[in-house]
Amino acid sequence: MRWNHCPKISMSSTIKPVGKGGYMDFEEWYEKYKPIKNHLARGEDRDYFETYDLELGYVLGIADTQPKRVWTYVDGDGGTYVVDGYHLVNRIYYYITEVPYEGDGIEVQVDEYSGCAICGEEGECEHELG
Repeated sequence: MRWNHCPKISMSSTIKPVGKGGYMDFEEWYEKYKPIKNHLARGEDRDYFETYDLELGYVLGIADTQPKRVWTYVDGDGGTYVVDGYHLVNRIYYYITEVPYEGDGIEVQVDEYSGCAICGEEGECEHELG
């Protein structure tokens, strides 16, 4: 499986709750909901949409007419997540999927942060000293 994501972000798939009672990792989410290719990204082959300009306008249009096809990739506590719906807070970019989601509250952890939040150092560092 090849994804066309932001190269700055690691894409480990940690299993996290999906809605009520289920679990899904990022690979399973990708296969189930099928993100569409970004036809507005000139010269790039990617499946996410930026948070500004024409790409944002396109996302907003889909969110207005088919809201259950829009997902937000966000920076959250302890990592990055794909969450259902259109969100502004902590957004990194958006996905639009072929398959709409059912229900709400779907959250799939994509990457888990480790180390010091200030310097990224694994284990003990000067920032963790009391």
